[in-house]
Amino acid sequence: MIPVAAGLGVLLMASGVWAANTVVTRLFGGPQPETVLPSDSVAFMRLDLKPSGAKLTDYASFMGKLPDSVKDEVGDDEDPGAALFDEIIEASEADLDYEEDIEPWLGGRFGVALWKSETEGGEPGLVAGAAVAATDEAAAEDAVKELTAGDGTAGEVRDGFAFFADSGDALDEMYERVEDDGSLAENETYAADMAGVADDSLAAGWYDLGATSDLLQEELSSGGSSYGGDPWDDGYGDYGSSGPDFEGMEFGGRVAAAVSIESDYAELRADVIDFTMGDFALADYETTQTGLTEMAELPDDTSVALGGSGLDELSAQSWDDMAGVMPDEMAEVEAGLDEMGISVPDGFGDLLGTQTAVGLSDLQSGLDDPFSDFDSGSVQYRAVGADQGLIDDLVTQASEGSYSSPPGVDSDGDTVVVSSGSTGQGRLGDDPIYQQVMEGSDSAFYGMYMDLRSFAESGGESDADQWGAFGIASAIDGERVTSHMRWAPSGE
Repeated sequence: MIPVAAGLGVLLMASGVWAANTVVTRLFGGPQPETVLPSDSVAFMRLDLKPSGAKLTDYASFMGKLPDSVKDEVGDDEDPGAALFDEIIEASEADLDYEEDIEPWLGGRFGVALWKSETEGGEPGLVAGAAVAATDEAAAEDAVKELTAGDGTAGEVRDGFAFFADSGDALDEMYERVEDDGSLAENETYAADMAGVADDSLAAGWYDLGATSDLLQEELSSGGSSYGGDPWDDGYGDYGSSGPDFEGMEFGGRVAAAVSIESDYAELRADVIDFTMGDFALADYETTQTGLTEMAELPDDTSVALGGSGLDELSAQSWDDMAGVMPDEMAEVEAGLDEMGISVPDGFGDLLGTQTAVGLSDLQSGLDDPFSDFDSGSVQYRAVGADQGLIDDLVTQASEGSYSSPPGVDSDGDTVVVSSGSTGQGRLGDDPIYQQVMEGSDSAFYGMYMDLRSFAESGGESDADQWGAFGIASAIDGERVTSHMRWAPSGE
């Protein structure tokens, strides 16, 4: 990877950003990277370093709510462009200073694209190209020459951008593809995938999984990992199945994602579109139930919650697909469920109901490893319309031989409730922080909630009450699954 692309990648990966934004043109004006990068790109990432207006107000408000310890680490006066180009300058070993040689011409937008081509060794692979907005082309030319001197990479300033690529041939190929076939902005599939995803975002991205299916298969056939070997190898030789066999299976679909910051929370939205894997097709799945009503009914001291709607329908729909990919594993699962008195796939409703939630509280793990204490604490399970007799039998079987009191099985209207340990008497859905991170989840089929305040307190953080909460809500809409991941800090 060329130093420039590597620097961009470091910044994007470090901030959890994946990338591309069709609406930023209206927000910030000026030429956008996708207008000068190839239409047949299979992946694209973009970040805007200089938002303005209302977004800066939201950003300032959000920064004010961060925990004190995070504010100290982030700081409030660091130029994002400096953080980016310090990495690029170091990687290229260029004799440049950001404030003197980069900042005067650096525009607010940059993007990186990958497209399929022949690598320098003549083998099929992915080639990278980058476009960085330049407000002063003459000043940018001197910096580009220094950044690409002596390392085999190529760069050029034209059309309001500084362009970089792995080689001169790759740079020429990028120009030719745009001239002959158009830019990524003119790609109708890209435009449709990104519509509504990247509104008001600071960073965004797009990846065409189907376009790289052949490269994925080449990776799988060589061992499934850049380090070689069987990715399912558990080190125990021939004992049991080594996992599903994905070799020869075609993958399809795309991913569109964006990062935005509102005054109360930061959000990563990720859409998976038209995903297929062999005979599995995302568009085949649907549910008549939506919303996370039972998750909101969990106790108010819940530290971690998982909720679902229509999981009985989705589980039944996925059974045959999973059995086709992992026949041995699914046969073992079916045998185990049969011993428990659960028939598949029709019996999923008896266990899961139409609305499902499980919450854990009184956990003693900290922020550094919040999942280390799941074998302790209190638990509540809720399932609307489940078979209370079946669940009571399962609880009795699971408690045999235990020295502790078995969980209690009760009902709350038509909801079966299983409780173990002492839980709060309030309602989780009444917590304002819960409402912020789970807002808009009425159409969700799956959700997750983590009260970061409780983990920070267990870990001895002095600003535990400022950590707020993290939430995920995922919804199915035909060929698209949309997930919203939010962090709402609670500092002042």
